[in-house]
Amino acid sequence: MRLKHIKLAGFKSFVDPTKVAFPEQMTCIVGPNGCGKSNVIDAVRWVLGESSAKNLRGDAMTDVIFNGSQARKPVSQASVELVFDNTSGRVQGEFASFNEISVKRIVTRESQSLYMLNGSKCRRRDITDLFLGTGLGPRSYAIIEQGMISRLIESRPQELRVFIEEAAGISRYKERRKETESRMLRTRDNLERLADVREELGQQLAKLQRQAAAAKRYQNLKTEERELKAQLQAMRWQQYQQQCDRLEHEVQQEQAELERWVAEQRGSERGQIELREQEADLKQQVDTAQQGFYQTNTQIAKLEQQIQHERQLQVQKQRQLEALQVQQQQLDEQITADKSELEYLAEQSAALQSQLDEAAEALQMAELTREDAELAYQDWQDKWQHWRDTANQHQQQLSLAQADRASAKQLAERVEARLAAVQQELAELPNIDGAAEATITAELTMAEETLRQAEAALENGETERSAAQQQIKSIDAQIHQLQQKQQQQQGRIASLQQLLAGRNQPNEDDKWLKDHVHLGRLRELLAVPEVWLLAAETALFPWLSAPVVAAELASEIQGNAISCAPLNSGAETAEAEIKAEIKAESLAAVVLAHGHSEHSAAAAHISLLQQIAVAETPEKAAALLAENPDYFAVLQPGGVVIGRGWQLQAADQADSELLWEQQLRELISELAQTESELANLTEKLAEVEAELTENNTSIRLLRTERTDAHAAVVRLTERRSALIRDAAQQESRRQKLQDEIETLALQREEEAERLWQAESKITELEEKIAAQAPEQAARQQEGEQLQAARQQAQRQHQEQQQALHSKQLAHSQAASQQQHLQQSLARSSEQQAQLKERIADLQREGESAADTDTLEEDLAQQLMLHSEQEAELQELRERVAAVSEKLSVLNQGQSAVIEQIAKQQERVQASKLSLATARERGHSLLDALQEMNVSLKAVLQSMPEDAEETTWQQRLEDTGRKVQQLGAINLAALEEVEVQGERKAYLDAQHDDLTASLETLEDAIKKIDRETRQRFKLTYDQVNADLQQLFPKVFGGGQAYLDLTDDDLLETGVTIMARPPGKKNSTIHLLSGGEKALTALALVFAIFRLNPAPFCLLDEVDAPLDDVNVGRFCRLVQEMSESVQFIYISHNKIAMEMATHLAGVTMQEPGVSRLVAVDVEEALALAEA
Repeated sequence: MRLKHIKLAGFKSFVDPTKVAFPEQMTCIVGPNGCGKSNVIDAVRWVLGESSAKNLRGDAMTDVIFNGSQARKPVSQASVELVFDNTSGRVQGEFASFNEISVKRIVTRESQSLYMLNGSKCRRRDITDLFLGTGLGPRSYAIIEQGMISRLIESRPQELRVFIEEAAGISRYKERRKETESRMLRTRDNLERLADVREELGQQLAKLQRQAAAAKRYQNLKTEERELKAQLQAMRWQQYQQQCDRLEHEVQQEQAELERWVAEQRGSERGQIELREQEADLKQQVDTAQQGFYQTNTQIAKLEQQIQHERQLQVQKQRQLEALQVQQQQLDEQITADKSELEYLAEQSAALQSQLDEAAEALQMAELTREDAELAYQDWQDKWQHWRDTANQHQQQLSLAQADRASAKQLAERVEARLAAVQQELAELPNIDGAAEATITAELTMAEETLRQAEAALENGETERSAAQQQIKSIDAQIHQLQQKQQQQQGRIASLQQLLAGRNQPNEDDKWLKDHVHLGRLRELLAVPEVWLLAAETALFPWLSAPVVAAELASEIQGNAISCAPLNSGAETAEAEIKAEIKAESLAAVVLAHGHSEHSAAAAHISLLQQIAVAETPEKAAALLAENPDYFAVLQPGGVVIGRGWQLQAADQADSELLWEQQLRELISELAQTESELANLTEKLAEVEAELTENNTSIRLLRTERTDAHAAVVRLTERRSALIRDAAQQESRRQKLQDEIETLALQREEEAERLWQAESKITELEEKIAAQAPEQAARQQEGEQLQAARQQAQRQHQEQQQALHSKQLAHSQAASQQQHLQQSLARSSEQQAQLKERIADLQREGESAADTDTLEEDLAQQLMLHSEQEAELQELRERVAAVSEKLSVLNQGQSAVIEQIAKQQERVQASKLSLATARERGHSLLDALQEMNVSLKAVLQSMPEDAEETTWQQRLEDTGRKVQQLGAINLAALEEVEVQGERKAYLDAQHDDLTASLETLEDAIKKIDRETRQRFKLTYDQVNADLQQLFPKVFGGGQAYLDLTDDDLLETGVTIMARPPGKKNSTIHLLSGGEKALTALALVFAIFRLNPAPFCLLDEVDAPLDDVNVGRFCRLVQEMSESVQFIYISHNKIAMEMATHLAGVTMQEPGVSRLVAVDVEEALALAEA
């Protein structure tokens, strides 16, 4: 599996779509500082799932998006795509069959991050799973940067152990162990608190169980008492119900009898009505028959007259006329009689009407009397009921007062008994032992003092350790600064040495110079002020690289060499001699004055320097040349060299060998000073670390002492707390008993007061009840009198009704007779008029003769009809008399029936009153059952068939006595004992769970420790073995290994012991900067070998190394590249030369990185140039 190429767009400085190809096993990314080379490494880390902006050199994840430059605007999103060659099939799973795998990540300004796998959207988890087992990841050792090397170099044993732990993957084990220990500590604390709660809860539960048993007994007795009361009430209700059934039957019978009398009355009234109607019909028939009778008489008379007329013409007519006159006289008499009778009937009707009005008025008065009697009787009934209610209320109050008296007596007895028991318990309470508490308090004070001393000592130790740690951090920071400064100085020295070495022209005299002593090259001896530097280098340019040898050896050198006069005495004497010999304006005098070593004196002996002068102005230069023929050149400021007839101007100062040499001397001096300071600081660091180790040991001992002292304080505190708690409980119990005694005394007084009040109330109620007895008799007598008056009023009302009815009947008969007479009078008047007309006709008309026989036959028929009509009229009159007699008899019987109805109504009313009383008592029993929330039906069903009221009353009284014998009952104990029982069971279950959890956590700790040791040991051995193999390769010899600082694999630190070739074993801190970096690289590669990834990214890890070590590093990388693809960033030409492919990054446009093609040969040529 290889990384083929990277596609970047909008990522950091790569704003334009850029493709970075990696066709070879070793690709080097080159370019100036700040051009964006490391952004390529960040891009790979980002796509592999890095979620920390800090590791991407930013503050937020959106910082990876190009933020704009002077010429470009910011972009809205960044994307990076990695394309892998998977022809080897190293990626497993569903992508194993793909020869090419693409992984892409996109992020927008809205912080929306999108992952894509082979063009399809996916999760970050899918990317992580894809590379599982390959060694790739955002934090894997496949990405090695200079910061990792620096951390390894500066790490202490415990910090270096962290690298091994990360490589072994046991950091999560440590987190799990820390979390498990924390949970174990919390679990133990919970167990201790739980034990206290369970103990206290057990005591409460035992007490509550006793109270609950008594409460249960009380509830059972109360339930039984309630059932007995309900059954007793049900039995009484049954009795009243039977009484109600009997009374209802009696009421029904009385009501039926009443209805029978009423029906009889109504039947009698119907008979009367029928008889009256029959009488009226008969009288109508009498009137009709009488009218027919009169008509027949008239017809007979007419016939007789006709006969007489026929027989005796005028005589008969006379006779007929006389007869008519007689008949007229009779009619007159009849009319007179009828008028007299009509006047009599009118007078009789008026009298009857007056009597009827009087009877109606009497009936109204009787009605008012009856209503008054009814109202009086009803008012008496209401007052009687109210009086009965008051009497019953007094009786109930008397029963309640008696029950209250009995309850007060019993409660007073219980209070007295409880008071005696509490006083006895108070007397038996033990006294508080103050001596034991004082002893424990003294011991606790000593233990607390010991604890304070231990904590103070521990605090001092912690302070000293913190100071030492702070000092170590400060020294580490100084060492780090000095190491960086040393590295910079070494790098600058190497650069200057390389530059100066490049100016040395190799010749055949080099071998001779190596075998003989010489002072060095001319530029190495010169120390020229900056004002003359350029001019001196211009004047001495041909001789700067020439060696300076003694005068006697100059002839042996064939090449360009400079001879130096020998120094015959010490440096101070030689310098004095030279100052005396040389001229003050010569370059030799300037070098001697500005010099810093014995080389200055040697340089002053060089004749070439004595032949060059210095002058500040051209005039002085010309004067010196003119006055001193020994001078062949004069130096002037600004790099001007004036000779006899010639003048030179200095080139650019950047290529000044004298400046380089001078800087090199200064750097070497500064490097020596830095190394001296670094050695002092390293020695001081070792001393402080030793002090810190001793301090840690002392702190562990002090912590042990503090833990022991704290345990003693806790133990003594608990003992004192227990004593104080016991004393407090005893005092609390004593106070509670005293309070209870006071409460019971008050309660006893209250019960005595209550008993006295009950006795007084009972006496008062008994007096009231006794006083009510005479009043009851008087009220009952008044009720009887009112009942008799009501009945008398009802009888009088009925009599007046009957009298009114009789008067109405008589008035009706008189009215009927009067009407009949009026009708008869009308007919007589009509007949009279007819007779008068007939007489007039007889007198006017003449009579003619008629058939006598026919008239006689007609007369005979009329006579026969007259006889029949007379008989019929007589019969009708007899029938009217009979009907009138029957009607009189019915009227007399109606009065008797009405009297019977009144009596029967009284009997019905009495029966209904008894029934209502029985029903009211039954309803009161039902109300009592409803107040008890008991169903009558359920009580009747559950009640035994042989239940008797007396037996049940006895059982109820026995149950009440048993309830009173129980005394004070805590009914809440039933619910409380259930709640506390559930809580106890819950706490027991919690205790078992916590115990099991503690055992599980202890087993987990052991398992974690075991796995941690195994993993750490295996990883440590593997990394150590790889380090021992890699170290000789990068150093060309020597050896290195990892060493443990302790036998405990869980806590031991790790140190790197290294012995470069020709040196003794030492820790990495005692090596030089380059050796440290190279050793750290060897360790990093050893860790990388644990799980080698398909490719490895290196970011300027060769920066601290010199060329020799870079070469060794390159050879190691080249050897590993056979199995691992390397992509690295470097500024070193040797590392560039090692690469098989170069990728150049430039930033021609400010803020925008671009990829340029770089040819290896051209790069080498450029590097060499």
